[in-house]
Amino acid sequence: MINRIKGKLDSITDQYALIDNNGIYYQILVPSALADRLKENGKVGEPISFETIYYIEAGDRKSNHYPRLVGFTSSIDREFFSLFTQVPGLGVKKALKCLVIPIKDIASAIETRNPSTLSKLPGVGARLAEKIIAELHGKTAKFALSKDGEPLAKSKPAKTVSAPFQEEAIEVLTQLQYKRQEAEAMIEKALESNAKIGSVEELISYIFKNQLAK
Repeated sequence: MINRIKGKLDSITDQYALIDNNGIYYQILVPSALADRLKENGKVGEPISFETIYYIEAGDRKSNHYPRLVGFTSSIDREFFSLFTQVPGLGVKKALKCLVIPIKDIASAIETRNPSTLSKLPGVGARLAEKIIAELHGKTAKFALSKDGEPLAKSKPAKTVSAPFQEEAIEVLTQLQYKRQEAEAMIEKALESNAKIGSVEELISYIFKNQLAK
């Protein structure tokens, strides 16, 4: 288990930090807004310490697995993220994208049983929001008391697939073995053809009819 890495911040992108630790370079997955702050604060080339989580990422084939590190500059952020990713359906990369509001606000929504706030997070529909609350309620109160109010991930401009029921439809389609990109394209095409669709049931039904018509 690798819990912390200290070294020189060699370079950083929106997704990864490269740490030089005595000539050994570690690639660490980081939240996008945290990456921006490190760049803006001139941390590249400076000593830095990351609180890390070690995990195994599955490749395209079942036999391919890759060791990865995800890192934070705060042990509290790491602790919350470790708890957050215990929810079934919240993988590391999806969870990182969810951090577009401060961790304390996510924790507050969990403790006050507020699924509407959670369902607005990228990749989180109504079902997953309820699952997050069911799994974590009563476990995140201390994070809701945090003074740090900065989000760790950047919000992206809204796309056509943005409403909660559309994200829920993506969940349904990905469960049916469609890739997320394929699901988004199918949903976008359906909504362009019929702007009156107003629920996940109507959306899935319309996509099903379009598939039959091919």
